[in-house]
Amino acid sequence: MQNEHDRERTPDETAGMVWWNSLTEANRAAWLARAGSALPADAWVAYKRLGDVERQPRTIN
Repeated sequence: MQNEHDRERTPDETAGMVWWNSLTEANRAAWLARAGSALPADAWVAYKRLGDVERQPRTIN
């Protein structure tokens, strides 16, 4: 039986780690604040939920 440390990472976990490692300290802090958490995994979930929305151009009517 494998324990948590012996299993292979999922593609999503790997993508989250690559994303997190690419961020500056300021961006890490900002995403943790958006997630309301101190866990990078929670920041990754927030990024997946909000990241594309925040990068879309905003239109003003």
